[in-house]
Amino acid sequence: MTMTITPDQDTEFTTPGRRRKVTKFALAGVAVLGVGAALTSAAWSDNVFFGGTSAAADFELQGYDPTTLEWVNADSSGARIVLPAGILGQVGPGISDTYTLRVKNNGELPIQLEDPVVTNKTGGLFSGQEAADITFGSYSDDVLEVNGDEATIDVIVTGRTTWDLTEYQGQTGTMVIQIQGSSITPQAAP
Repeated sequence: MTMTITPDQDTEFTTPGRRRKVTKFALAGVAVLGVGAALTSAAWSDNVFFGGTSAAADFELQGYDPTTLEWVNADSSGARIVLPAGILGQVGPGISDTYTLRVKNNGELPIQLEDPVVTNKTGGLFSGQEAADITFGSYSDDVLEVNGDEATIDVIVTGRTTWDLTEYQGQTGTMVIQIQGSSITPQAAP
């Protein structure tokens, strides 16, 4: 018995002419893809690299020492600027004496000055129910933008109007004043 397979029902058998056409189209597709890939891989590229170092800015608020006539760091109460004796020596009942403190930006960042704080006060002038008051004026400038910018502020010591002559006359007192500044973002030039 012989069996016959008809080409209409089996796709494995194709005519040689048709196989050549499919092969030509497949090769043409590979060639086009190859040219496209070659064009993509032939694109130019370039790079630029930057390198450098970075460092924290200098930040320093200084005070003016009226005794040495120099700007100093005075970064702690132990290293404080000592004002000349008797500089605030004219305090009486209801009478104030004033001294002007000076500060300067000696760093690379702008400084926002904060309200002064009396961190310590001792002695008869500042003790008891009738202790002298310590107050402050306003800063001449509360933002020191650049290195070298200065500001002043008055410290004011006032005796109570009810002071008893025998109790407060001749009394002295010591105070420590802290002026603090905080770094702020520099303003962009207009």
